Amino acid sequence: MNAFKKYFDNDNYQNGLRTVLICALAVTLVVSINLFTGLIPTKIANLDISTGRVYSIAGDTEDSLKALEKPVHMLYVCETGEENHNTEVMLNLYADASDKVTVERVDPAYDPTTVIKYTGETAIDNNTVIVTSGDRQQIVNYKDYYSGGSFVLEDYLNSAVNYVTGDELNVAYFAEGHGEAEVDDSTIAYLGLDGFDYKTISIMDEGSIPSDCRVLVINGLKKDLTAKEADIILAYLKQGGGLVLTNDYSKESFANLNKVTGYFEAQSGDGVIMESDSNRYTNDNPAYVVPYLYTDNKVLSDGVNYLILPNLSPIVIDEENLDPSISFTKLLEASDKSLAVYTNILTGKGETTPGPFTVGALLEKGENGSEGRMIWITSKFISNSAMSEAAGGGNLTFFLNSISYLGKNEPVASIHGKTISTQFLDLTTSQVKLWEIIIPGVIPAIALIIGVIVVIRRKRR
Repeated sequence: MNAFKKYFDNDNYQNGLRTVLICALAVTLVVSINLFTGLIPTKIANLDISTGRVYSIAGDTEDSLKALEKPVHMLYVCETGEENHNTEVMLNLYADASDKVTVERVDPAYDPTTVIKYTGETAIDNNTVIVTSGDRQQIVNYKDYYSGGSFVLEDYLNSAVNYVTGDELNVAYFAEGHGEAEVDDSTIAYLGLDGFDYKTISIMDEGSIPSDCRVLVINGLKKDLTAKEADIILAYLKQGGGLVLTNDYSKESFANLNKVTGYFEAQSGDGVIMESDSNRYTNDNPAYVVPYLYTDNKVLSDGVNYLILPNLSPIVIDEENLDPSISFTKLLEASDKSLAVYTNILTGKGETTPGPFTVGALLEKGENGSEGRMIWITSKFISNSAMSEAAGGGNLTFFLNSISYLGKNEPVASIHGKTISTQFLDLTTSQVKLWEIIIPGVIPAIALIIGVIVVIRRKRR
């Protein structure tokens, strides 16, 4: 008995016991911390300091998720070891934002049956997300997450959630048959992100605007409409339809197009606009106008810092004598230093008209546009992806905002991509000239003056 007691009173035993207790406490503490951190929402646990806010979701997205009435299930398909961190964070943010959203991880190597249930024989990539609600589903494939240096998963998820929970899909019809500006695949993809199905229409062949058309787009036509097409479009507008119109400068006559715009008492003016204010054009080309953007309409200006629009022409409208049933909102304007340059068809001589000029406008007829609405931008480059990139995405964002504004009552929250690549700053001509003086001249001069001052002070000591 004494020997047993002596063993437990031994210093080695006491030290060993303390070590075991400390280790047990450490393990308990680590496990507790891991359990606790697992309960912390991703929004708080992941501090987002990335330039493009890759690890956050927009406020509009959070609001739309909180307003969900139907449950949404997101199936995250990924083999173990192939996880994409950005995807995991984004899905956790969606689950944290609404109790209607659930996220389930499935490994297709161990559970192919679950995946085949949704995809059939179609092969999908790791990190693909399948969004479902009720009997609707939409597959958001990993290969589409990265586009043009941007991470666009949030856009695709917003579109998918809207599709599986919505009652009907909005359709945007793009007119063809008049040499319209081509809409590239990326623009069509962004339309899908905004909740629109893209369709083309030959108005003459169709004979009418389809009943499911939420917005009609005439994008940079090269030749005039026929009289019959103009009448079809007018009939559509009079029933409360929406028209997004873009056109390019042309010497040709567009009498039937003017008949459509004349419904809102607006006409296309003469000439191509040239800017003389170096703050309002870029690329050393006065025709590459940077118009003033009116931000009164928050939906249309959302996400737009500036635009670059070549070959603009004036929109002519008599505001003072405008029919009371027509509402006119100025959206884009060339400066008072701009000029509309054209050839007088009577004299054959070149003439100019001084600005300012309206080059983008929202026109509505009837109460709240009940008899038609039109957004008119006088440059087909509003939808051009390459030109939009030069404007920091402003052109395309404004174009898509216009379609959303006229095409649906509750726009899908759309971010149009989180930048993950280097973005180059596009400057106006006056800004370029200013920096050409500052960088090689002013900065070295300041450094030289500071150096001289330092040398003089040291010599006086």
